[in-house]
Amino acid sequence: MHDNAYTRRDFLKAVGVGVAGAAVGFGALGGSRWAHADPIYQGSKMDDGNIRGVIFESKSGCMAIKAKVVIDASGDGDVFGAAGAANVRHLHRIGLVHRLGGVNTVDRKKARKNGVKLPRFGAATPIPGVTWVNMQGPTADCLDVEALSKIEMDDRAAIWKRIAEIQKVPGCEKVFVLDTASQLGIRTSRTLVGTHEMTFKEFKAGKVFSDVVGVGGGYSFTGSKPCPIPYGALLPAKIENLLATGRCVAADNLMLNYTRLIAPCLVTGHAAGAAAAVAVADKTTPRKVNIAKVQTLLKKQGAYLG
Repeated sequence: MHDNAYTRRDFLKAVGVGVAGAAVGFGALGGSRWAHADPIYQGSKMDDGNIRGVIFESKSGCMAIKAKVVIDASGDGDVFGAAGAANVRHLHRIGLVHRLGGVNTVDRKKARKNGVKLPRFGAATPIPGVTWVNMQGPTADCLDVEALSKIEMDDRAAIWKRIAEIQKVPGCEKVFVLDTASQLGIRTSRTLVGTHEMTFKEFKAGKVFSDVVGVGGGYSFTGSKPCPIPYGALLPAKIENLLATGRCVAADNLMLNYTRLIAPCLVTGHAAGAAAAVAVADKTTPRKVNIAKVQTLLKKQGAYLG
């Protein structure tokens, strides 16, 4: 694994960031500096339309964490949803990715001899004999905890049923489930209503944004063309001191199939962090931040803006 100084614990300690693990709930508050590991959102505190921080529930109890700028990187817009920011709900397929092992033990001659067709084993991985299976799953409300609980149970049962079927195929007896994801694969649930909504129509037209803060890589979905991401997609229409990042940024029902992917999420995360840093340094808000300064900082840090 690449040892990146910007992700190491000692770097976080050097800049004064506290790390608290095992959080079981969080929300928006309206101090102290903490980075929480794997939280689940709870609520927010607002002051005249300004978000003032986040509330966490953990094994240590309730924690109110103040912040000059809050970045919602929950993936589901949990913070801006609780803060009252306008948003759009989406239904999408929910799956449980998993890996199969022992694929390199498959006896293809035995399968051919028995006149059977080999099943699909998923995509190859860097580990010999191990494949990755992208389970699509059913379409449901990703914010409905009862639906999520049922889907996870059903998906795990479906995985075991599938591996039992694979092992019955001559030559595939040694294929096994290596592991499953620790949680369901949520593709999208809630997106922000920002000062600008990214649309597929704009992308196809090649629109240029003066407030571009990132360019996502090309995918088959975009015809392998890169996609510029405007700052307005990260900025709520009304709530102050708040930015969104990741799959919950402002995008229409077509474009979110791009913005929810890993690389664009990394790009918007970098942009939100830089914008928040500039806003705090200049004693202003994300809405009033100097975009040119943000762009300069992003370029200095190696970001490609087109």
